[in-house]
Amino acid sequence: MADKKVNLKKIKFKKINLKSKKLRHVLFTILKVVVFTALILFFVFAAAEKLNISAITDFNDNFRNRIATLTPGDGYPYQINSGAVRDITILGSNFFVLMDDQTLSLDSTAKEVKTSSHTFSNPAMNTKGSKAVVYNRNGNRYRIENRTDTLFTGETAEDEKIITAALSKKGQLALATFSDTCSSKLMVYSSNYKKVIFEWTCSQDSITSVDLSDNGKYAAVCVVGARDGEIYSKVYVFDFDYSDPKAEFEYFGTAMVAVRFVKGDNVVALGDNMISYIKNAKTKEDVSFDTSTLAAFDFSESGECVIVLSQYGSTNNQVLVCYSSSFKKTCEKELKKAVKSIYMENGRISVLFDDEIIVYRTGGGVYHKYDADNTVKSVYNLGNKTYAYSNGKIARCK
Repeated sequence: MADKKVNLKKIKFKKINLKSKKLRHVLFTILKVVVFTALILFFVFAAAEKLNISAITDFNDNFRNRIATLTPGDGYPYQINSGAVRDITILGSNFFVLMDDQTLSLDSTAKEVKTSSHTFSNPAMNTKGSKAVVYNRNGNRYRIENRTDTLFTGETAEDEKIITAALSKKGQLALATFSDTCSSKLMVYSSNYKKVIFEWTCSQDSITSVDLSDNGKYAAVCVVGARDGEIYSKVYVFDFDYSDPKAEFEYFGTAMVAVRFVKGDNVVALGDNMISYIKNAKTKEDVSFDTSTLAAFDFSESGECVIVLSQYGSTNNQVLVCYSSSFKKTCEKELKKAVKSIYMENGRISVLFDDEIIVYRTGGGVYHKYDADNTVKSVYNLGNKTYAYSNGKIARCK
């Protein structure tokens, strides 16, 4: 069938009569609703940002990051001053880079979503969920950031130098400090970071690690001390409604290096020669490394734990062990060469060797292999892709 030609000249279009009182009233009503809604949202988000309501700040962060990604970057590899890099991690869907003088947020297209300068002499960071606490180790200053903004800046008392810091997914902040009045001290702040909701002083031992539960109600703390010439560690679990610890466990001959809340309110404590699973702050299950020593470890956001053990202290005879968030061993693999770096997220473990990167599934199967050289320093999982950081660049593995 032949196409019929349409004569536009014969078509009559109705003109909208803007002089109509009824139509003007409708348009004016719609305009008022739009303006009123925009104002309400503006004030709600402004108030929420000021009060640091976690869900709202997360929504704002997602919105701003999405707007930023509407105009993509030049893609990876991203050139970077490797001499200034202190640490790199994944925050949400972005790379979050801590440098000597600034923090840097890069989206999946290598676009610089945010840069924020700092003057910390010894910068360090810790992340949880969508936020990072950046602090001056052995100094007094700290700040809370996400991918697109700096949410809060603060400082401790002059005599309280920061040892380490942690966040909960609800937004609470924990700071472990040295103190003139005790060996070490823990302070936990509310989600607006302006009120101390819990405080604990340790008279003799030094805090080495702290973590907060996802619901922001509990803290896990490990300390290290010495008695009769032998090192020991203790792990405490605190409920913020009580001054005394909810649980206390002691480990002789072990230097605990990390504590982490995993599934529910359970805690994994990781030491140089053992790993301990504390269930409901009541019982613990210890696994000794026997003749092996801890060489590397990582935790995923979902509470899985991966460790690399050096058998008899040999870096060329190592074992990779992965535990689920409920402390079930999901895999154990012998590695015949030294591990330089590991990273676990999204159900995968990226393992860096001198000459290659092997990405394992948490069940132990090989997901992918990539060639590498000895300039590569660390590896990361972002989405379903693997990235490597080497001298001067962050690049996607191909």
